[in-house]
Amino acid sequence: MAIDTGIGISLTSVETTRQAPLGQTVLQPAGTDGTGEKVWIYIKALDSLAAGNVVTRDLSAMPAVGLNYEVKLSVVSVPPEFIVGVAQHAIAASSFGWVLREGQGEVKADSVAIITGALGLISGTTAVGTAQAVGAPADNVFGYALETVAVSALATCVVDCKG
Repeated sequence: MAIDTGIGISLTSVETTRQAPLGQTVLQPAGTDGTGEKVWIYIKALDSLAAGNVVTRDLSAMPAVGLNYEVKLSVVSVPPEFIVGVAQHAIAASSFGWVLREGQGEVKADSVAIITGALGLISGTTAVGTAQAVGAPADNVFGYALETVAVSALATCVVDCKG
């Protein structure tokens, strides 16, 4: 189902030409599904993104490219404050689309470490674009898990990305 942004661009839309300013955010009001409000951010994907992939700004080109919202799969062990959001659908490389910045969504578990419910989330330490659980939710995490899943699976989580 396409989710309307109120500005004429669906949150599931993926385009090869920019349709909104990079970094624009949109608040998706709470619906009847009980998942609450969500904040989405408009990005350009430099890598191909799949649902659940964790993304950061292009850290290899800091500061010039890092100042905008051209994003890549998160590198392993990146600090939480660098994380821009989490893809909730596929976005092809060099395409534009929306990623979840705040709210409930799906996050892909690391290829070695599971995601454990009620624990905080950090960037995966083995596979790019993933997350893993670490201790209780704290200031040094980008979200927390609502369920436990196996390696490389999608976990329902609440994210709060600031990158």
